[in-house]
Amino acid sequence: MSLLVSSTGSPEPPQKSVTGQFPESVELKQEMIESMERLLDYWQVRLLDYWKLRLSGAPNLELPTDRPRPAEQSYRGENRSFSLSPDLAEALKALSRHEGVTFFMTLAAAFQVLLHRYSGQDDIVIGTPTAGRSRLELESSIGFFINTLVLRIDLSGNPGFRELLAQVREVTVGAYANQDIPFEKLVEALHPQRDLSRNPLFQVMFVFRNTPEDPLHLQGMNPEPSQAGNGTTQFDLTLELTETPQGLSGRVEYATDLFEAATIERLIGH
Repeated sequence: MSLLVSSTGSPEPPQKSVTGQFPESVELKQEMIESMERLLDYWQVRLLDYWKLRLSGAPNLELPTDRPRPAEQSYRGENRSFSLSPDLAEALKALSRHEGVTFFMTLAAAFQVLLHRYSGQDDIVIGTPTAGRSRLELESSIGFFINTLVLRIDLSGNPGFRELLAQVREVTVGAYANQDIPFEKLVEALHPQRDLSRNPLFQVMFVFRNTPEDPLHLQGMNPEPSQAGNGTTQFDLTLELTETPQGLSGRVEYATDLFEAATIERLIGH
């Protein structure tokens, strides 16, 4: 009995055996990992189901070109810049607020109407980049999360612009709600017919930037951003719009295998 009494006179608590605790901990951790993997698999299947439904039977966008489409993309490209006045930008923002849509949605809708008129197609599919930070915990993370979303709009029946805005809002909200799947995985799952002459799923990109860029301050210099391209393009056509205090700054990047500069100038004029 004396062996169980400490120097203070109090009984020492019996030591618990740790036998079996470590294996149980490893098994629990493995079960948690497997459960998380099953959850991720289920989520990815759900996302793929959404996109398969949205993009089933989506056509290529066949814009009228100045030259026959080559059998394989060369990725050679040029660009043309333009600007839209502050008054026009403010009018478009006012329309957006009135219709309960974002500025991006209004600009995307107007661009899709233009593509509809040029191509004569009612089923218009474009791509747009997204920051890929849909979860709060990723907002401050450092890394490359950019993904591409595919927006498909139906202009059959000659809808009014307000009706079109409602459709663009629904499509855009749905796309962002189901964005957590890489574009490459989407192409792999949908396996569109292989065509080296064009980008899969969409051939026209729309980019809108409304985040102010901090000016670069260098002693003795006043650098300004350049709109110069690098002589390449991934798509048939890319429209970039940037919101500035002076209105909207725009740039159209185009495949020189397909389009002449004069054709792009006419498109910008519309």
